[in-house]
Formats: sequence, C-alpha cells, structure tokens
Amino acid sequence: MSARGRHALPRTIAALTAAIALLLCSGSERAEGKVPIYAFATSLKAIPGSSQAAQAAGAHSDLKIDFSIGTPATEPAVPCLCNAIKEITINTPSGVVGTPANVPRCTAAEFSASRCPVESQIGIVALDLVEPGENTAAMAIFNMVPRPDQLALFAFATPVVPSPIYSSFTARTESDYGLEVKTYGIPTLFPPYRVTYYLWGVPADPVHDTLRVPLDNWGPPEFSVLSRGASGCNTNDPRPAIDRYEFPTLECPAYAGSGAVASAAPSAPFLSNPTTCGGPLSATMRTDAYDLDTDFATTSMPATTDCDQLSFDPSLAAKPTTSKADSPSGLDIDLTVPQTLSPSTPSPSAIRAAKIELPAGFTINPNAADGKLSCTDVQAKFGTRDPAQCPEHSKIGTLGITSASFPGVLPGAIYLGEPKPGNRYRIFLVADGFSLHVKQLGTVTPDPNTGQLMTTLQDLPQFNFQEFKMHLFGAEKGLLSTPERCGTYPVHSTFTPWAAPDIPEQTSTQFFTIDSGPNGTPCPGLTRPFGPSFDAGVTDNTAGGHSTFSLDLKRPDGDQSLIGLKVATPPGFAATLKGIPYCPEAAIAQLSNSLYTGLSEIASSACSAESQVGTAVAAAGTGSKPFYVNGKAYLAGPYKGAPLSLVVVIPAVSGPYDLGNVAVRAAIDVDPVTAQVTTTSDPLPLIREGIPLRTREIRVDLDRPDFALNPTNCSPLSVEAQASGDEGGVADLSSHFQIANCAVLGFEPELAVKVLGPMKRVGHPRLRAILKTNAGEANLARTVVALPHSEFLDSTHIRSVCTRADFAANSCPPGSVYGRAAAFSPLLDDPLRGPVYLRSSGKELPDLVADLHGQFDIEVSGHIDSDRNQGIRTTFDAIPDVPVSKFVLNMQSGRKGLIQNSKDLCAGAGKVTVKMDGQNGRLHDFRSKLDTACKKRKRHRRAGIARARSALR
Repeated sequence: MSARGRHALPRTIAALTAAIALLLCSGSERAEGKVPIYAFATSLKAIPGSSQAAQAAGAHSDLKIDFSIGTPATEPAVPCLCNAIKEITINTPSGVVGTPANVPRCTAAEFSASRCPVESQIGIVALDLVEPGENTAAMAIFNMVPRPDQLALFAFATPVVPSPIYSSFTARTESDYGLEVKTYGIPTLFPPYRVTYYLWGVPADPVHDTLRVPLDNWGPPEFSVLSRGASGCNTNDPRPAIDRYEFPTLECPAYAGSGAVASAAPSAPFLSNPTTCGGPLSATMRTDAYDLDTDFATTSMPATTDCDQLSFDPSLAAKPTTSKADSPSGLDIDLTVPQTLSPSTPSPSAIRAAKIELPAGFTINPNAADGKLSCTDVQAKFGTRDPAQCPEHSKIGTLGITSASFPGVLPGAIYLGEPKPGNRYRIFLVADGFSLHVKQLGTVTPDPNTGQLMTTLQDLPQFNFQEFKMHLFGAEKGLLSTPERCGTYPVHSTFTPWAAPDIPEQTSTQFFTIDSGPNGTPCPGLTRPFGPSFDAGVTDNTAGGHSTFSLDLKRPDGDQSLIGLKVATPPGFAATLKGIPYCPEAAIAQLSNSLYTGLSEIASSACSAESQVGTAVAAAGTGSKPFYVNGKAYLAGPYKGAPLSLVVVIPAVSGPYDLGNVAVRAAIDVDPVTAQVTTTSDPLPLIREGIPLRTREIRVDLDRPDFALNPTNCSPLSVEAQASGDEGGVADLSSHFQIANCAVLGFEPELAVKVLGPMKRVGHPRLRAILKTNAGEANLARTVVALPHSEFLDSTHIRSVCTRADFAANSCPPGSVYGRAAAFSPLLDDPLRGPVYLRSSGKELPDLVADLHGQFDIEVSGHIDSDRNQGIRTTFDAIPDVPVSKFVLNMQSGRKGLIQNSKDLCAGAGKVTVKMDGQNGRLHDFRSKLDTACKKRKRHRRAGIARARSALR
C-alpha cells in the first residue's frame, strides 16, 4: 500500500464509524425539515507570480467556495443527519465566467477506470465528513465530457467508495447569466459537514502542479490528494497540506519540489472575473434535502477593480442578402466581440449594449409581417429557464451565438415580439442548447419621417459572448427593402461595454454596396423612371345599366413612388346618389386620429355602412409579392371646392402590427356642361409609422349595387388618368372604354310647351316647357325646339345679358335672369334648380342658359335664333348623357317676358316643332300643339254656367 493509502485508512475507518452511527440513529430521532447552511463564503485569489490582482476585472483568479451544512459543531460528535442532503446549488457572482472548453475533458470511461488525464483537473475539493478537522479528505475535480444538453460537467470521487459526485455547470439565463454550479449524486451515507471548492483560474498553470493527481496514483482507495496532519504538513507525503481557511500553500518543508505533476495542456483561462467595476459582488447558495425542503444563504465579495485596464474592441458587419436597389432583402449581421484567452491578460470587457444604425433608404418592407404572428413575453418565457415557445409563424430569422464557454455554436432563431405601447417593433433573440435557453430582447426603431432603422440590443448579459451571427430572412417577401438607388451605404454601430464608464463606448462603420436596379434593370439615374400601368372599366358594359366600375394603377419596382392620382371617367358615366348619405366630417377626422386603430375600423367602420360605395385594395412593398390590404370607399360631402368627395380607407393592419388607418380623400368634380366626373386624390402617403409604403398598386371598385351607371352612348370613349411620382414624374394614362347594346334602347321623350298669361296680340305671356322621359331609354343628346311663328322674340325686353366671364365667376347681374328651371333625375334625392340667364354668345342673339344647382351644378345651354318662318328656335347642342326624368322651364311674362304674341293665341297658337337626338343615335322628331290657357278658361266658364243652371232647377 502506498503512503497515501496508509494515511487514508484512518479516515476510512472514521467515515465508516460515522455511517454506522447514522444508520443506527436513523429511526430514533425525528428528521429535521431541511439541511441548514451554517456558513458560506466565496473569495478570489490571484495566481502566485501574476501581475493581476485577485479582484482585478477580467483577471483569471482562483475561486474558493467554502461552506458548512448539516449539524453545527455544538451538536454531538456523531449527529443523526436524517435530513440527508440531495443537491447543493451555488450561484457565483454575476459576471464570473467559466470556459470549460479551454480545459481538456475526461470521459466517463476514464473516470470509472481512475484514468482521467491530469490535464482535465480543474481544482480540488476538501471535505470534512461528519465532524470538522478530524476526517478531512481532498479530491481532485475533473472537467468531464458533458452530455449534449449540458454546458459543462465536473466530477470528483467520494472517499472510501469510488462513486462520482457530479457538478453541472450552467448559466442563469432567467436573470443575470451568472454561473450556477449544481452538485448532485451526494451519497446519503457520507454527508459532508464542511466543503471547500478550489477552482483554478488557469488549470494548466505550473503553480498547481503539486496538487495534481497523476494517472497512476489516484483511484480506490487513493482518492484524496492530501490529508490533514496536526502540523499542517503530511511528512509522509511530499505534497502540501490544505489550509481550510486559505488557499493551498507551498510552505511544507518536506516538499522540496518533489511529487509535482505538470500539465501538458496549453495554459488557458478557465475562470474569469467580472468585467464591471461597481458595488460588491454577491453569491448565493441553496441546499435541497431529499424531503424537498430547502435552505438559502448569501455571501459577498469585494467589488472588482481596474476596469480601465480592460480592452474592448467589438465590430459589426451587416450586409443585405441582395445588391439590387428597391428590392426585398434579408440581412446578415455579424457582431464580433474579441475575447483574449491569454492566462496573463485580463479578459476584455463583455458587451452590454449595441446600437446598429442602418443607412437611410434601407427600411422595413411593408410585407415583412404579412401572415406573421408575434411571440408574447409569456410565450418567450422571459424570466425563466424554460425554452421559449414562440409560434413558428413569428420566426423571421436565424441566430448563432459563439462563446468560449460553449462547446459549439449555440443555435437559435429570431422572432417578432409582441408590440408594446411605445415599443412597437420588438424582436426576440432566442437560442437553445447545452442546457441553456437564451432569450434577448431587441428593439427596432424606424425614423418616423424617413424610415431609417436603428436596432438596439440593450442589457446584454455580462457573459463572454464572442459572436452573434444573425440572419433575417430575405427572398421575395424579405423583411427589408434596399435603398432605391445604387451606391455604397454605411452601417454605423455603437457598442457599450460592461466596464463603462471606466472605458468608453466604441464605434464601428462598415459599408455595403448596391450595384444594380431591380429585376435585372440598370442602376437608376438622378431621377428614377416613372411609367405606371393603368386599367379601368366596368364588369358589365350594357348601355344604361348599373355595373361595377374598377380602376387599377400599378407601379413596378424601381419607379418613382406614387404620390397622386387624377381620374376622369368618360362623359355619361354617372352614379346613383339617391338615398346615399355622406360620411360625416367627424368620422373622417376620426380616421386620421392616431389613437383610432385599424382593428377598430375593421370591426366597426367610422363611416356608416350606408355611405359605402365601393371597396379598395392597396399593395405595398418591394418584390413580386407585395403586401395586399383591403379597404373601403365612402361617399362624402363637398371638399376643396368640389361638390362631392370620396374617402378611401385602408386599415393598416399586417400580422401583429396595427398602424392605424390610411385614409385618402379625393375631390369629385362634375363638369357642369358635360357632367363628366373628375376625381382628384389628396397626396398619397409615402410612409406610415416609420415604414415607407413603396405603394405598388391601387385598386378601387365602385361595387355598391345599383350605384355606378353606364352611359347610353356606345361611341368609343376612354378613362383618362394622370399619376404623379415623388420625384416630379407625371404619367398621362388612358384606358379604352366602350359601352354595348345602345341600339336596343328606346328613345321617345315627351315635350309639352304652354304659354300662360296675356294671350292677345302683342302680349308677353309666360312660357312653361316640361320635358319627360321614359325610364330605361337612351338619354338626350341634342334638342331643337322651334315655337310657332305666332311667337317671336321681343328684343326690346332684353334688359341685361350676362357675360361669359361673369357667368364663370358666378356674378351675373340680377337683370340677366329671365326665368327658372328644375331638373329631376332618378340619380338624385332632390332636383337641381336654378335661374335661367341670357348669356352673351358672340353671335347675333344671346344663349339661353339654365344654371342648375344641387348636389352638383349643371349648365344647360341653348342658342337662340329664328327658323325660316321667323319663329323662335332654341338649340341645345350638348345635353349631358345623364338620365333626367323631368325637366321644367319657366320663362317670365309681362314686362320681363322675352316672348311676344304676333296674334291672339286663343284664335290659334300654332304648333311647336321638336327635333330630338338620343345618345344612342336614335332620332325622335315631332310637332305638338302650343298649349294655351284659352281652352281651359272656356271650359271653366262653361262648367260654371252648367253648375248655375243646375242650381236653378
């Protein structure tokens, strides 16, 4: 038996005695509820000969953990520890980092055969079994090969019986990412009373050679490195003794340099001090008994110092996944934090925060969240060690984290985080492996005016992370959009160290290049092209019928962004406004309120359903798969001088993001002469909540039943449009429009003309003309009405004529009014009414103009002349192609009358000659008798005489 074996025998006997005593008393005393902690302390010791102080930040000091558990020394020498210890968990101070990958590992087979390489030893553990001071054993601690789900694993053998006690090594990912050492597999027969761990900062350093266990010298029963002698030195073993209250010393005179075992491993750090210099450091301890009860203890160490001596040199490279301009893109980010692994040099400061400023023009793609979900904080399991359970459809990228503490790359993913008030664009960096479940919050902040992105990773753990490789998905639904022009673009980064303010923040600038246009096009010049496509028409082109009207405007990638649209529908295209209320101005204002959400609009529109006249679709974003979102179109009242307006509302809701509502109002003008409708939009938004829209398509369908009405003219027409770009581009666009089946429409209007008032010769009667049409027939295009020669124009009664300039300025003198008119239409709730003027025409006689007002204004103009029989003739050459069920014209009489009788009308007034042209080309000519009041008066007189005679009878 070796000298070490001989001196281990007394300890073995003592331990067995204690075990027997424990078994004998196990049933006689009541078990306590927990394994109490009576003492707990941690401390650091610098490597002898090192220039680094023990508490120096980033130094690779030895770590001592000393604690007492179980029964205090005042209890009987052989207490009954029926509350047996199951696990011991020690949490080292935040920032203490271990790098087990720097130390060779021992396999389970090697450990079982007592053949662990000396290079795998990382320290020693000293145990007092049952009673302090008399049964001290010190065992080597080895760095073991961990399971795939473990970060690190340590083991040492127990005295007497070579069963391993394991300590798992992990990080507190639920809080500060400090180290947690959990010791388990503690045999119930040999509960330790006092335990001291000595973990070496640099295991391969020669200072530890005297405490290593050679391959041929450890194993049953030679598990202990040292035994305690009364003098503090074991004279039969040349190795030094262990002072239980200090670190191992080399003071034994019998040592004389013999018995040292050198490590062939490279001298690399295993432990590193925190890299922040603040208040005192703290560590905690917890015991778990087999009855599941626990006890806790806390201790502190002096704060680390000399943070100003640390290095800090991170860098960041960012590059889009495409070099094409104005295209969808992902992003590859490589954040590197160099970590010096020299045993003589402090570790660089850990990184605490990083801010990444992407270049202007490199923005969030509007389709980034299309079809996506968000991951809630609960699903991410923040504040726990549980793995995150983010939905797969919230994933937007991949992640790989490298650290010297990891046996390999820690894989992970990037998820969309649930939006929070004031922090809408959150991302979760989640990685799982080696018993770790890392979760880190990031924030993406777009500039509200430009969309430029600032990504912030705040409060990164004080851990020796060396590299973050982040990949955001690209392809046709890429999360980002590249700048619109070619060039070299900078990425600015700012890094904050944990050692701040002792060392300053660092900055880094890296560049990427955009070198082509989208879809194989060359780089754009100073001004991007602007050539949108346009299509418009009806789904049913039956003349005079109701049909859905659609317009579609598209812009390719690389073109100027759409900023405005003006559309003129063909003459005769109209709409049934009857019974449709306007969307109130208060509701329109609510749509622009930032507190009014898109989801609220989807659930219950601000504008009433009764005012809806259509639907809309907008597409935004780069690539072949832009984000499409549905909206609605509402009829609204006067706007910007136009009699009507249209409000197109697009709820900006995509995936988990609600950006409110995009409401664009368009003024609707009606040409008073042709009734042609021109709609002019307000400027289209270019950015919403920091996301440039890069609008690709706008589609509006006027699909309210029985709303949009086709003309009754089948001539080739067109829908004209003018689109505007954000760089001054203007595109004049046209879409063919033609109605069919006009010939089948009937055309038989009726016109009755009657004179009232003075019937005698030279009298000036009042004239009333009533036009009636039949529903479903073609609309009027032209009408010529010639009065019989019994009526002529009395030019002496023309008091005043309105000039064209005054008419256009709506300032005709009162004297130029000679009558009134009203037009009734099935399209309107109320008739259009207004005065009838004489307006200068540039010809011998003025024009007769009915200036009608209502929901919109219409001007009906007829030129006055004489036919060959010298009768008054009025020709209406340009009647709007809109349905008019009745038109009533009343001209003044007496001194204001323009018409003068050439004979007594009661003796015969003659006939009115009417020639009418329909919009469908059909003609309707007829003559009707000029109606007078003469016969009616005679009939009334005869009726009165008859009633008088009847009364006399």
